[in-house]
Amino acid sequence: MTNYWVASHISGLFAIYDENIDPLKRGSRGAGFSISRGTTTTVRFSEDNENHFFFNKKEVEVNLANVSNFVLNHYSKLVQANNEGDFGVSIHHEFEIPLSAGYGASASGALSCAFALNDLLKLNLNEYEIYQIAHTAEIIEGGGLGDILALYKGGWEYRTLEGAPYVGKAKNILSNQFKVATLSFGEMNTKSIIKNINWKEKINSVGNLLLQNIISEPTIRNFGLASRHFAVSSMLATPNVIEFMNKYDNENLIIGQIMLGDGIFILYKDSDDLPNHPNLVKETICHSTVKKR
Repeated sequence: MTNYWVASHISGLFAIYDENIDPLKRGSRGAGFSISRGTTTTVRFSEDNENHFFFNKKEVEVNLANVSNFVLNHYSKLVQANNEGDFGVSIHHEFEIPLSAGYGASASGALSCAFALNDLLKLNLNEYEIYQIAHTAEIIEGGGLGDILALYKGGWEYRTLEGAPYVGKAKNILSNQFKVATLSFGEMNTKSIIKNINWKEKINSVGNLLLQNIISEPTIRNFGLASRHFAVSSMLATPNVIEFMNKYDNENLIIGQIMLGDGIFILYKDSDDLPNHPNLVKETICHSTVKKR
């Protein structure tokens, strides 16, 4: 048995680049941040030699764990190439963040799974290979686009070239006095948007323009303002998000939408300025995003 913890990642704006035949060169450009609520994945050999997947202690069908199953199948082929016998694995994901809500649960699950299976199966893959396997799983299965690269960078970041770590390019936005809180209203189907050509055109026309604003002035304040503009102009902003922005917008708070999710993040300096909402979570920015437990 072995387990790994990986942070979660939230994007504030993005542009889709998914046309290259090589999945390692597909992904997104954009900007976001990694937080200290993440996913712990525990893997062990199963007693019945079958594969099993668990989300928060509840077993789920393989179609609900397609990204983790992709990672497992990739590793299984490597083991079989070494003429090892048949085996089954139980993969347990413990999520500290909401699922299908823009917190990058798919990416943190894929990456923690990839690190843990590498240990369990004694494959001795290097970091370069592990990150790229997790990125490929995200791309092929439609779990996300740029979260693996963002997690590799850690902290506040902006991504200027799409692709997996060691292929794409990302830079850090220097931290300042801003803190961040998040609030999730519910789920959003990521795949239905990132695979839709009409959404892609709307997203890219706005996302690329606003990313240039961040590149020219890479501050957290500018990231927050660009994210707010992106949510509204791309028409991704949900009724819940728009209502929250209109109600709480003021000079002390910068509100953006969690991409892709029905939720918001708030950049603030003083906790007294935050809205009094029971589900609001004060987040901690995470710079070291992968840890063996």
